[in-house]
This record gives sequence, C-alpha cells and structure tokens, in this order.
Amino acid sequence: MYRLIELYPSDRRITAPRARFIVARNQGANLSHQSRRIACWYLLRYLLSSTSATTENSWRLSHAESGAPRVTNNRKPSQLEVSMAHSADWLAAGVSIEAKIGVDIERMKPRANMLAIANFLGWKSDIRDIHDFYLIWTLWEASAKCVEGSVLMARNPGFEKLCAVNTRSQVGDSGHWCGLGDRLGNDLFYSVALRCQQSTPMTYRILEPGAVLPW
Repeated sequence: MYRLIELYPSDRRITAPRARFIVARNQGANLSHQSRRIACWYLLRYLLSSTSATTENSWRLSHAESGAPRVTNNRKPSQLEVSMAHSADWLAAGVSIEAKIGVDIERMKPRANMLAIANFLGWKSDIRDIHDFYLIWTLWEASAKCVEGSVLMARNPGFEKLCAVNTRSQVGDSGHWCGLGDRLGNDLFYSVALRCQQSTPMTYRILEPGAVLPW
C-alpha cells in the first residue's frame, strides 16, 4: 500500500508542481530504528531521481545543525528541499522546490495524555477524539520541520496559521503556509506542510508511480 501526492498551484495556467510526497509500507518486519531511517533514505532517493531525471546513486544525504536533512547531487548542493518520517512499518518522504517542506506520519496507538499534550503545546483546535489528535499532531510535526524547530516548542506560528483552516483531505492555505493531512487505512495518519516564498493557493492530486515525471 502506498500514496503518492503532488501539490501544485491552484492556478491552472501553472502546471509545474511545487512538492511531491509519498507514503509507503516497508516490507521488512521488526526493523530497527536505524534500518527504518535507511529505508526512508532509499524512498527519498527514488522521489529525488524520478523528480529530477537523475540516478538514485548520484544523491547524498547530510544534516544541518538542527538535524534537518540536506541533499547533494554529484556533490553539488541541490535546490530541492526534502523531509522524511517513519512510524512502525510505514515510511514517508517529501521533495519540494521554492518551498520549505515538512512531512510526518504516525501509526495510531492509545494516548491517555493527548489533551495534556494539546494544552502544553498551546493548540487552539478542539480535540474530540484520538483521530483529531493524530491529524493535528502530524500537522504539528510537519510544520515544525518546515522551520527546523523542535516538536516541543511552545509556539509555532506556521502551525497556528494552518490550524485556522481545514487541511483534512484538501490543501489548506494561510499566507505563505499550506498543509494537507489525512488517513491511510484505519490507523495511519499523515501530513505535509509547505512554507512557500510567496502566498500561493495550492491544490493536489494523487499520482500513480508511472505518472511521476521530471519537473
């Protein structure tokens, strides 16, 4: 099972996508944390190579002081922004151009302290049940990655703007920020957030692997 999403400006005269985001199930069972991180990198390399018409082996991964991922192609810095996440046996990767990107996925599990977490982080959205919590939590993590901040920071302006609009099953826009979140199956939640250079209303489409063309 997988989901491959492309985000692009709502203006139909602009056909170039702004970002791609993929969620896929890892075939291995009971993998270590390090193994899942490596699998995420392979998934990101697939997205990078198909997006830029390059070979997967030409990409290299490094990290900034904040821990945010950086990529080079043939040892040259890339203009593409990237993000990765994993949860249980699920992996996610995102690639964007002219926008900071953050992605997150979470496999649902019982949370007795979800209201306490929401209060601690200053969320203004209502948490009616555990599904609300995970939809908002994944958006919180994705937006934190956009600013290369901690998920425990007490205030995230990008998240507050995104939570003012509906980002479930549609791209919510607020100024230079946009986000999309949903469920895949019964217990997997995902979100992608973008911090764009310009205020641009966005929409999305779900792609098949063969439809991934170079930008």
